[in-house]
Amino acid sequence: MKRVVNSIVISLISLSSLAQSPDTFVFNEARFLKQVYDFAPAVRNSGLEVDIQNQEWLEAKSAFEPKLIGGYDRKNFDNKTYYNKLDAGVKVTTPLGVKVSGGYADNDGVYLNSESNVPVQGLVYAGIEVPLGAGMFTDAERTLVKQQRLERNAASLLNTLAVNDHLLESGEAYWDWYEGVMLLNLSQEAIILAQNRLRLVTRKNTIGEAADIDTLEAFINFQNRQAFLLESTVKWEKYRNKVQNYIWMPEMTKELLAPEVDLDYTVTLPDSFTEREITRLHPLISLLDTDSLINRASLALAREFYKPQVDLAFKLQEDGGTVGNFDYNPQQNNYIGLNVYMPLLLRKQRAKANQSLIKEEMIGNKKQEMIVKILNAQRTFHNNTLNLKETIDLWSVASTNYKRMLNAEQTKFTLGESSLFVVNSRELKWIAAREKYIKSYVEYRKAILRYYHSLGVLPEII
Repeated sequence: MKRVVNSIVISLISLSSLAQSPDTFVFNEARFLKQVYDFAPAVRNSGLEVDIQNQEWLEAKSAFEPKLIGGYDRKNFDNKTYYNKLDAGVKVTTPLGVKVSGGYADNDGVYLNSESNVPVQGLVYAGIEVPLGAGMFTDAERTLVKQQRLERNAASLLNTLAVNDHLLESGEAYWDWYEGVMLLNLSQEAIILAQNRLRLVTRKNTIGEAADIDTLEAFINFQNRQAFLLESTVKWEKYRNKVQNYIWMPEMTKELLAPEVDLDYTVTLPDSFTEREITRLHPLISLLDTDSLINRASLALAREFYKPQVDLAFKLQEDGGTVGNFDYNPQQNNYIGLNVYMPLLLRKQRAKANQSLIKEEMIGNKKQEMIVKILNAQRTFHNNTLNLKETIDLWSVASTNYKRMLNAEQTKFTLGESSLFVVNSRELKWIAAREKYIKSYVEYRKAILRYYHSLGVLPEII
């Protein structure tokens, strides 16, 4: 028995020395969550997704970049140059759907098509293409740019939601870790009390003041505290290893960690039920609003092509040798082109428009459902937080009173005025009350995190 007692005492001393080590790195909740937000790879990757979406938006905008265009064709056969054709210039598609181009053409050859004949010094031209029907107000390129801009906003919202989830996950790990530390401390204190009582009973039994059955009962109680210590140690190690997954400070080199908690902390929660703006600006709601705008852009594009495509092209042309004189004659030196295209049944366009209308209804239904879920989650966590605060206060008082009763009973037992059974009973009630206080406090702090998580604002309040 003495060997067992000594091993327990040694383990307690070692754990106490760890807790008091100057190399211990102390975290409060705010500091812990801040380093998660700043350094966690999952958070950083979520931000990189936003950067990727920014690049996709820039890629879509490339449709409106000036483009150099050109072509050169030459054919020689039987010592003859059949044709030698050059056409080079610049073409710009504007965000208004109008295309502007300018260039230079120089063609010659024995068998050159007569319509490709140009002046000796080539032909300079400048033109414009205007959609008069479908494509006047929007087209595939403009719609894509608009949708990619909205997708960029959606990526920022998704990043907020991902960080919001990761901070909740890491915060809960922090409070599980704190629970493990506190239960370990409780089990250490309980086993010291049981050890001291066992020594006292053993000493009394030696001089004939305590029965053998009392020694057995004290030893059984000591074994129960050993089991409690082992159980608390396993839980503490589990939660300590888990919280290590969320510690990413580059300057944090100490292996020993300890939580720092203000047990008198009282939170003042915003009233999200009267301030409905909080719910309306929730990232999930904003994301659905963005999905709706993206879908409406697709609907506008589909409806745009209910109209016939009428594309008008007009070019001014001039002899390359006289281009510096700026004497263009629009009535003579010009090119006019007109293209008309009109599907008769519009099946493709109507099908796409109907798909967008159905999707819009689905988004509306999902938004309605999401608002209800968000409000219910806020109400649940808001009420839980207030109720748990009252529970904490009750168990705090109860555990203090049970400890006073235990100390008084222990004094009476030492003086021979109480029984071992009564002391053990008092101790069990104190341990149970203290354990409930610790778990209630941990749930209280978790409920606060869950409430802010339900608002989608955890990244803003850390």
